[in-house]
Amino acid sequence: MIVTFGSINADLVFSIKEMPQPGQTLLADQFRTEAGGKGANQAVAASRDGANVVMVGAVGKDALADVALKNLVEAVDLSRVSRATEPTGCASILIDSHGRNMIAVASGANLVASSDDVDDALIHNARIVLMQMENDPVQIEKLIRRLSLTNAMSILNLAPAFPLEKEILSLCDLIVVNEDEAEALAGWLTAGSSATDLSRALGTGVLKTLGGDGAEASVAGEIIKIPAFSVEVKDTTAAGDCFVGVLASALDRGLPLKDAMKRAATAAGLACSRSGSQSSIPFAMETDQCLENPE
Repeated sequence: MIVTFGSINADLVFSIKEMPQPGQTLLADQFRTEAGGKGANQAVAASRDGANVVMVGAVGKDALADVALKNLVEAVDLSRVSRATEPTGCASILIDSHGRNMIAVASGANLVASSDDVDDALIHNARIVLMQMENDPVQIEKLIRRLSLTNAMSILNLAPAFPLEKEILSLCDLIVVNEDEAEALAGWLTAGSSATDLSRALGTGVLKTLGGDGAEASVAGEIIKIPAFSVEVKDTTAAGDCFVGVLASALDRGLPLKDAMKRAATAAGLACSRSGSQSSIPFAMETDQCLENPE
């Protein structure tokens, strides 16, 4: 079982030809609302890949909560999602004609989500606990400390990049970063930005996604590199979250890290080939088909 302590957002998505410059107003070609948030995206990805997932987080008592939860209700346990007086978290997403995105997030209820809701019984039954950095960092630190005393595997997606103390980061079993987050982490640690350099500096496992170049990991002295799944890119919004969620799902079912990374990269590639946030995340059967017939 996977427990995801993370953000739950409503996404306001604008499709535009080019990104605006400071002070510039552009008219969008299209607009849509979607469910989002890194925590929710990763929970949906893991669930669609076949994992049993419990979501822990918070939404508001507003109409946007229904938007934020619409895909989670399909197959994710929401009994630990609380209703807060703060508004539901909301993200404004701009996507240009090249599939690139810019995102601004109002955290809202995500900042009052309590790690205490990930109680001892839940941790005892979990094989993996997923975390990101869109909730209160104090709550994330508390949860990491608690997890370090258990048998559950702790995976921290350090996204968006945030300068947690080195001591806290070293307690995680696996830290996942993209290229920008790796550069930020390297700066805080005064280290190189490769997975190997970061792993050596922290004394724990690090996985770095490389966009179109795949991903690399350094865990317990083992270095793993895998290529990306080649697709025509339409929208990269949920690709990173899809990768992390499917990675967790694959590890949860016992796949070796290299195989889990290959599966995650394939699913993330499929997500990039489609428009949308959670709507772009593939189901297990689709990922299986691509792995069996990579052409």
